[in-house]
Amino acid sequence: MPDQLIQATPFEIAAAAVESWLDGDGSNFAKRSKSKDARRKFASWDLKLEHATLGSQLVRLLIPKDFPATPPQIYVDRTLCLVLPHIEMDGRFCHDIESSPNDYEWPTGAVVAVIKSFEKFWNNSADDKWVMKEFHKERLSYWLRFCEQFRVNNALPTPHSVIAQLCPISRVMEGRLCAYFQKSQKLRSDFVVATIGDVDPHILAIRHGWAGKTQVTGYSLFVPFSDNIRWTPTDWPKTLQELESFVAQVTSHEQSVTHWIQSKNDTKPHPYLVVLVQTGVCYGFLVSPAPVPKVTSPGIIPVAIDRIDANWALARDHALSALNSRQRKKVLLLGCGSLGSPVAELLARSGIGELHLLDKEVFEIENCSRHILGASDLGLSKAEALAKRLHRLVPDIQLKAYRALAADWIHHVCKSDVYDMIIDCTGESSVRVMLSHYRNHSIGICPIVHAWVEPFCAATHVIHLPDGANWPANDPGHKIAAATWPEDVQVTLPACGAGFHPYGAADIWQSAGFTTERILAVLDGNSPEAIVWSFVRSEKFFQTLGFDVTIRQIVPTTGTEFDAVQIRRYLKDILPDD
Repeated sequence: MPDQLIQATPFEIAAAAVESWLDGDGSNFAKRSKSKDARRKFASWDLKLEHATLGSQLVRLLIPKDFPATPPQIYVDRTLCLVLPHIEMDGRFCHDIESSPNDYEWPTGAVVAVIKSFEKFWNNSADDKWVMKEFHKERLSYWLRFCEQFRVNNALPTPHSVIAQLCPISRVMEGRLCAYFQKSQKLRSDFVVATIGDVDPHILAIRHGWAGKTQVTGYSLFVPFSDNIRWTPTDWPKTLQELESFVAQVTSHEQSVTHWIQSKNDTKPHPYLVVLVQTGVCYGFLVSPAPVPKVTSPGIIPVAIDRIDANWALARDHALSALNSRQRKKVLLLGCGSLGSPVAELLARSGIGELHLLDKEVFEIENCSRHILGASDLGLSKAEALAKRLHRLVPDIQLKAYRALAADWIHHVCKSDVYDMIIDCTGESSVRVMLSHYRNHSIGICPIVHAWVEPFCAATHVIHLPDGANWPANDPGHKIAAATWPEDVQVTLPACGAGFHPYGAADIWQSAGFTTERILAVLDGNSPEAIVWSFVRSEKFFQTLGFDVTIRQIVPTTGTEFDAVQIRRYLKDILPDD
């Protein structure tokens, strides 16, 4: 006997069952492919089908190398891409069949399901109205294929990426663009950034790190058109004259592309970008120079466009009333440490329009374990480095950073009613007390939110103080807490007053998510009362810490060390006499 028997894998067993069926009973409709195909590992079969408008077509059924984790694939002639819907550039048919657990037990069933899906598509594709409807329904996907197909077929230097900052528009709007090249301008540009109105695309490119070594400025034209207008491969302009005709049609002949280009001409050549906008989706056409000036006409290059505006980048054009409300908010965050820094990033990504960050400390290497910042920020102001990071990563947000003591800044700089909210993530009793005393002097009617964690992130507390509610000046934080902790719970270091509480990024970022959810609820107007929210781990978790901790009633007594509860309490019920 051999030293080791080679056992077939689940993939090989499933593929063998399909091969046996297709080479046997299935051979009356499919024949094993004789030509080599780099895409397959097991086998493929050919089917000859008649199409009502396309005539005889060769269709290939392919069993992927990881079948049945990946369903069987069907390929048609790649020239049918953009002729029929649901066909990729390589000819693959995009069926709607997903892998099922049953496919391992009955692999031939997966093949049957795919064949039935293709049969339904094949019959429907003989109907021109169905074809146009499917193209229009998923027009962005087909536009991306069209742009790539155009680039491959014409070998033109299309940009690697075209980015537009869009705002809601109901009429034609002019704008500017910047194209960036790392090397020669004869090669394809790395980035093209387009904006509407007076917004400077170069400043936007610098902000997000897109600006290259060589910059060329140009002009953009944004043309909105109705969703009722069909937009399919047969409708897409292929020449400047067709683009001119389409723009004239959708603007009732009020806008001419050629006249717009001529109005911008000066002694220097410029790139021009026409952006057609349909329900927030952008379809771009770069105008390429005429091969022979004054003899031949300029051409157009279709390009895919990514939107960088907050409406898309932060909300995908969904629930914009909530996002737009947040964009009008101005928030001050005190404390950019392990809790404050992820809270700041979560607030920025949730659409807060203006965020001011304050922290007195610099980033130290030991902060890497649980802070948003990292080793490259060593020695920098936490507030300033965090603001720089968020400015680069998150579109549209305005940021300011202050390296200062909270008490000094509130006393000397802060003005009443400037902010829509002040958030205290310092976890310091002195800051809570200071804010209580300065509520009328420097803060005004805006809500204050205090957030802190107990040792080991065993509990997180978020306190909302609306106008008229103030944190007691005696700082009764112990009445909020989930436990009474011994004095030696902190790890001490051989320096004056130095030490830390041992917990990791996963612990504090969980607390940050809990905190930010409550902050957003207040900013969105969903929590007008003075509330204490608490995230409290189970008694079992406290028992694993190895300290003599006295837990309180809010600690759940059931569950494992991984379980926790979320509690909502009224501040007046916890502090009736304060």
